[in-house]
Amino acid sequence: MTAALNMVLYPVSFLILLSIVVIVHEFGHFWMARACGVKVDEFSLGFGKILWSRADKKGTLWKVCLIPLGGYVKMFGDADAASAKADEKAEEFSEEEKKVSFPHQPLWKKALISFAGPFMNYAFAIVLLTFFLAAFGQAVVPPVVSSVTKGSAAEVAGILPDDRFVSINGKEIKEFSDVRRSVQLDAVLNIVVLRDGKEVPLTARLSRENGGAVLGVTATMTREHVKPLSVPAAFVEASKGAWEMTADTVVILKQMILGQRSADDMRGPLGIAEASGDAARGGFLSFLSFLIQVSIAIGFVNLLPIPVLDGGHLLFYAIEAVIRRPLGEKAETVGLQIGVGLLIFLLVLTSWNDFVRIVDRLFT
Repeated sequence: MTAALNMVLYPVSFLILLSIVVIVHEFGHFWMARACGVKVDEFSLGFGKILWSRADKKGTLWKVCLIPLGGYVKMFGDADAASAKADEKAEEFSEEEKKVSFPHQPLWKKALISFAGPFMNYAFAIVLLTFFLAAFGQAVVPPVVSSVTKGSAAEVAGILPDDRFVSINGKEIKEFSDVRRSVQLDAVLNIVVLRDGKEVPLTARLSRENGGAVLGVTATMTREHVKPLSVPAAFVEASKGAWEMTADTVVILKQMILGQRSADDMRGPLGIAEASGDAARGGFLSFLSFLIQVSIAIGFVNLLPIPVLDGGHLLFYAIEAVIRRPLGEKAETVGLQIGVGLLIFLLVLTSWNDFVRIVDRLFT
């Protein structure tokens, strides 16, 4: 019964997660395009055969398609949904058509429309997290060890129950969540703990398996550790959380590029599906927490300066603003080919990581 339930829960939770994140992202593009006076031809959830469609009063065709793995917004004057090239007929548009055509907009409007998708992912996550914190409060657990897992990196390093973390790699530890953050960022932890009133230096070396690292310590949480927050205070903490997640991702990405960290931590579609199913099994709040993380991650990834992604469009617009003319067609084509090649490489790499991790999980 459990296996059958999981066979339904994992794909369904993944599709719900993906659909929400995609709708939020594409709505950002759609809303900003409308605000800038650009006509939107299509707003699609999914690809392939159309299952449902409806045209609104402003001429936008809203549709749901058979393959629910993504979505897009196609704007008037674009050759395709990627906004990589203008329609061949765009030069023949009338003056009225040019006013609502995306390729004929000034650079600042194009940039706003491209930026609006990732921005909406961040805004959505921050709003969700704000209400989450306002409703349930913020857990502020003291960085005091309640137990140490046998055979863990913490035990090997000499960490004991009742030790209080003072700093890790020179950074002050104020609460237990700071310990978790350090574990995800660094493989070697130079730790200072407070033990019997004295500071004790220790070193823990972490191994990363199945896309994560574990120190092997726990802290006891009580109701007294839950701090109630007003909506404004929750918004500040939510914004801080989004910023910290983005900053941590930048650090991890830098470590991978410099060869200081394995790419095994990266998750692809299968990995996200696995994690979304795990989150759904933890209940609504667990799934909501994961949705917030994925929305921020999608927003961040789309801001990377890779052609095809929104960040790539912003890069092209920035170059065009500097040289005061559009990039040549050949340069754009080469850039797009590099972008597509890089995304395919990342998809293959992360899918292999996912496959290895899931097989190891199933048979060990």
